[in-house]
Amino acid sequence: MITWFKRMWNGETDGLTTAAFIVGASSLASRLLGLFRDRALAGTFGAGASLDAYYAAFRLPDTVYNLFILGAISAGFIPIFTEYLEKQGKEAAAKLAGQVLTTVGACLVVASACVAIFAPALLPIIVPGFDAPTLAKTIELTRIMAISPLLLGLSAVIGGVMQSLKRYIGFALAPVFYNLGIILGTWLFAPAFGVVGAAYGVVVGALLHFLVQASALSAFPLGKLPRPSFSAPGVRRILGLMGPRTAALGISQVNLIFLLALATTIEPGAVSVFNLANNLQMFPVGLVGISFAIAAFPVLARAHAQNDSDGYRKALSAAARKIIFLIIPATAIFILLRAQIVRLALGDGRFNWSDTIRTADALGWFAFSLLAQSLIPLLARAFYALHNTWTPFWVSVVGEILTIGLAFALREPFGVAGLAMAFSFAAVVQCLLLGLFLRRLFGSLGKGESFVSTYKTAIATVALCSAAFPVRQWLGTVFDLQETWQVALQTISSLCAGGVAFFFTAWLVRSPELIEFRMAAEKRLFKKATVTEGAEEASGMANTH
Repeated sequence: MITWFKRMWNGETDGLTTAAFIVGASSLASRLLGLFRDRALAGTFGAGASLDAYYAAFRLPDTVYNLFILGAISAGFIPIFTEYLEKQGKEAAAKLAGQVLTTVGACLVVASACVAIFAPALLPIIVPGFDAPTLAKTIELTRIMAISPLLLGLSAVIGGVMQSLKRYIGFALAPVFYNLGIILGTWLFAPAFGVVGAAYGVVVGALLHFLVQASALSAFPLGKLPRPSFSAPGVRRILGLMGPRTAALGISQVNLIFLLALATTIEPGAVSVFNLANNLQMFPVGLVGISFAIAAFPVLARAHAQNDSDGYRKALSAAARKIIFLIIPATAIFILLRAQIVRLALGDGRFNWSDTIRTADALGWFAFSLLAQSLIPLLARAFYALHNTWTPFWVSVVGEILTIGLAFALREPFGVAGLAMAFSFAAVVQCLLLGLFLRRLFGSLGKGESFVSTYKTAIATVALCSAAFPVRQWLGTVFDLQETWQVALQTISSLCAGGVAFFFTAWLVRSPELIEFRMAAEKRLFKKATVTEGAEEASGMANTH
């Protein structure tokens, strides 16, 4: 058993579908724990001032993490590390990873200290609508959470190594333990320390995230770690690639800060409602969009390093079609059952029906851009794999400007829902622009397969709505929906009716993605294939590697 576990933990995963399944399964576990986390927070504190302070306290630590880590890992580290592996070997790649780890660590120590020191000066600007007690609590929570970017940043570098080596287990499980830490903090510490206990849970979760990733390094030892240095050749190349990505993330963080500032001026609880709705709509985005983007990125980077344009196009087209097949019906479900989803996920304790309706309104508007939000991580990584970070940067600039302008215009008439409207419209525009620029580079990625696949998925989704909507309406007349079991029955019945209609229709029109997912499941569940066999054939990716 121990030998099998070690083999799975350190084993290499070949094939886009298999890799996406591993990441997606762990993402599902993490997202489910995220729902328990939000339910625990909402039930304990309600959508009020305490929870507003908690979510606002994430802003500065998250900004540090995004600027120092996400740009370096997604745009710079993985492509360069993959190139080192392909052309210079494991020893050179390990040396590069060690250099990046120490350099990132040194930067994050300084940045985290700055967050703790300057929080009292910065937060009054970021949360202008908070009263004095809520502002003081936000400052206290921010200082506690300031250690989390350091732990998560070091973990992210190790995760980049594991992704490049196609070893996804530790990388995929780390967010699960992060959410466990927050849940434990809320359950164990909140009764004695209030919302401060939840902040301690964030630090515990970040530490668990790091320890899980670090345990996977035994399969790829880094050796003696060098001193931090920005002059090492590999580090310089990573800095060159991450510049535009970091600038784009900087603009994104300004955008999030602006949305937070607007939310604080609407009404108490607006920050909580916006964040809770955003977390719910990120469930399918993270489970599907980000999972496939993460799985496809090393494949795209390797295809580019090998000058395999055909393999690059096939990998990108296959990942996009699978995302579309899963997200279009998810969008319909989130719009049809938005109030039911919010009530079941968050309705507990101090989170009342008024909070439910406000959150459901925002969730409905977020849902309109689920497909765009799910494709953006893949399309952006498609450019990063080409060592092109400027195109996603300028597209993100357009998106963020749109978000800010629309949010300012829509806040007054629509409140928190107006912020979600602005967010969704800008995401759709950003996705369309990325797709158009990629089409200019490569032409049609799938020779018409993407259009046919989307058309068939849309037909199946119409069938889903036609079956689920009457069931939802009928059960709404039978029950008053005041009890949790009644809402659950309405939701499950609608999902079952819609799901049967979707899959039956997809089977009738011979959806290629349904066939591919079925083949992949059969190879793993019934034929007991090894991790490395079958996935490429099932996903149409046999010539990618």
